[in-house]
Amino acid sequence: MQSLLSTLHDAAMSADAWPKALQRLMDEAGVAGAALIVTNKTTGTVDEAVFCGLSAEFKSRYVETYAALDPYSPMLGARWSMLSTCLPEALLRRSEWYNEFVLSCGVRDILGARLTDTAGHSVVLGIHQRIGRHFSQDVEPLIATITEPLRHAARCHLDRLNGGQPIGDPQTTKPADGGHFFFHIENGTNYPDECGSILLSPGHAAERGLTIARELARDGGWSGFSVVVTDDRGRTITRVPIES
Repeated sequence: MQSLLSTLHDAAMSADAWPKALQRLMDEAGVAGAALIVTNKTTGTVDEAVFCGLSAEFKSRYVETYAALDPYSPMLGARWSMLSTCLPEALLRRSEWYNEFVLSCGVRDILGARLTDTAGHSVVLGIHQRIGRHFSQDVEPLIATITEPLRHAARCHLDRLNGGQPIGDPQTTKPADGGHFFFHIENGTNYPDECGSILLSPGHAAERGLTIARELARDGGWSGFSVVVTDDRGRTITRVPIES
């Protein structure tokens, strides 16, 4: 554990230390892969990515093709969430990203979170378990221990991208009008979002819903469905049709 914390400290100091930090995380968690993805909110593209383990050789395919089809990353919030519980099986069966990228990497499931989120960028981290394996019971306490060091390293990484200027992270505070929001997929049959995300405001939640709808539209096969955004009381914020 001390070695992992040390490498996360190094990652906070230098981007070059992220591959070693992810490898240490994989070793401690007993998983077969990990990926750190920095997304540019203005362009909607991946600015930086570090892939280790199973998905390492597929990094360019993700950045060039499958990032735009990824329905999982936009749904991630501050809480750690499993791919298998965040997205319904029916959606995954239809997903080009899941079938042609995730499974092709040999990945069975992903445990991910949004480490930091600013006006210009978001940083998500996913740890990958191979097909035929399950996450061990040791993963949850490990993640609980290292989440804050991970967030700190991610914020430092964005500071460097911002020319060394510290930038605010809305995940570190919960504004008065912020809260927990959910992104359900509906078309007669409901595919509920069991995880949700912590966001600044209903307006930010509506923007996230629009992003998810656009991602699913690119994936194809979701015409007629809608992304329904609700708050933690079940009140509908917006309903975004998915138009292929």
